[in-house]
Amino acid sequence: MSISQIEIRNIKGISHECFNVQLKAYKPNLLVAPNGFGKSSIATAFSSMNTQRMDLADKDHHKEDLKLEPELSITVDANKLTADKTKNEIRKQFDVLVVNSGLTPKAKKHFKGAVSSTIEVKPITICKIPAKAEFSYKPTDAKTSFGKNGKILPNISDLLKDSRLLDAIQGVDLSKFTQVRIQTAAQAIVDKVNQQNGSAAVISQWILDNCIQELRAVTILNSISERLVQYGAVDSEIEGFFAAYQIASIHAPDPKAFSAATDWLYYETVKTHYQDLLTNFKSSTWQWAKVEETKKKKELVINFPKAHQLSNGQRDIITLVVQLHKTLYEGSKKPLILVIDEVFDYLDDANLVAFQYYVTSVIEEYKTRNQVIYPIILTHLDPGVFFDFCFNKHKIQINYLLSKPIGKSKDILRLVEFRDSDQYADAVRPVRDFLDKHWFHFHPDAHGIADEWPNFLRNEWKSSDSFKGYVNDELERYLNEKNYDSIAVCFAVRIAIEHQVYSRLTDTDAKEKFIAEHGTANKLEVASSVGVDIPESYFLLGLIYNTNLHWNQGRDYVSPLVSKLNHPTIRQLIVNVASEAENQGNPS
Repeated sequence: MSISQIEIRNIKGISHECFNVQLKAYKPNLLVAPNGFGKSSIATAFSSMNTQRMDLADKDHHKEDLKLEPELSITVDANKLTADKTKNEIRKQFDVLVVNSGLTPKAKKHFKGAVSSTIEVKPITICKIPAKAEFSYKPTDAKTSFGKNGKILPNISDLLKDSRLLDAIQGVDLSKFTQVRIQTAAQAIVDKVNQQNGSAAVISQWILDNCIQELRAVTILNSISERLVQYGAVDSEIEGFFAAYQIASIHAPDPKAFSAATDWLYYETVKTHYQDLLTNFKSSTWQWAKVEETKKKKELVINFPKAHQLSNGQRDIITLVVQLHKTLYEGSKKPLILVIDEVFDYLDDANLVAFQYYVTSVIEEYKTRNQVIYPIILTHLDPGVFFDFCFNKHKIQINYLLSKPIGKSKDILRLVEFRDSDQYADAVRPVRDFLDKHWFHFHPDAHGIADEWPNFLRNEWKSSDSFKGYVNDELERYLNEKNYDSIAVCFAVRIAIEHQVYSRLTDTDAKEKFIAEHGTANKLEVASSVGVDIPESYFLLGLIYNTNLHWNQGRDYVSPLVSKLNHPTIRQLIVNVASEAENQGNPS
């Protein structure tokens, strides 16, 4: 299954938007858009669904107009599912979890009407606390009930407090143990064992030699035994079988009491898991998140200290990890849509690695359980951040919400592909080198390529001057808010800045070194090292001219660049550079 469309109406800043996406199961799906685009509106749309309908807070209605009815639709394998105020087709087929930072303002009244406010992190509720219950088991009673050779039974007191028990009986219908056929088979084994003489070790060997197949034929006990051996809870198949026999015997007389005891064991397992989880993340002896039980609501919760007592990065990674682990313990069999709402904005490199580890761990766990998960990560960050620190680039699925067609950039991207793609490795190497020196960067000398110029590239671009004329024209179109080639604008800005800096060099050796250096940032460093005063804006525009324009098949080069070029501050910086270039004379 894949999700191909998300449509939202009347939620927060979105009046009506339809996003064409490709969201794949078991892959980190990035939804990339600039700040202010409406990513939080998407997260709110998903988080505002209950199982029956869309239940949107008044403040989250578009323009806070309650007459504008909210709606969320997703298209899954060409089938449109909708949630609104009257129905929820999405939650009939999917579970949904939205992870965000959990920050919330809290006001407090003081004496004489004074009010103060703080920013706090909302507690995360893990689960309800069940009634405490224990398994009805006494080793001596079990041995007596078994008969003469009750010594063959292992003491399972510790196993009944071990989470591996839950794994061993998962999916096993213990009620079948009371069926006549199974009881007859089990009793026959018990009778044979009780007829033997010798120590427990001697009897175990006799069973292995004489009736192991009879044990294995009791399927319900054999399946539990195999798991106990697999998980290391017992040392042998014989021990596993008689541990399973006792477990089933505890269940048989009172299934409700057995179920209550497994609920309590599960709760204790979950509680210990979250305590260990928070301990592993603790990097301070001061305030930290705590696992606590609420007496009034009888819930297990993660309580956070006040927001200022945790760093943003600590808060975000703990929130993320706790919520991710919560998905594993809630046990739904439906496919899960997991929306992660920019909780990693403040994460450093190490925590980005932790973020990657826990997201991919959850994905792999869902695969192991044969359950479907769609991890959706909302971000304004350049996907390159994730290539550097997170995820295998072959697994990540990138969707630009402000997606732009290649349009006018098609020809110039073909030129980039020619320079970098292995497909053209047999091309004359100097031709590709000349592109870097004379076409893609400033060079005081024009250059032309005649016979070696590939016939699939625009013919007029054989001349570097002609190519630079094109990119400068596209820069002018950008500044005049006309349809423009974003990749050409990137080259034009780069060439203009390099020309401006080159013109300030007075030393011939420095100029030669500047031209020979690869990369605009390195060229600027050469100029700085000889005392050239370079405007700060030239470095800031590295966001544009350092755009990775090395060819990668299938990559969207245009959308992220257009997003940056649309920012008003970036536009003004480019206006300034263009004005300086015009005052000096257009770069050649």
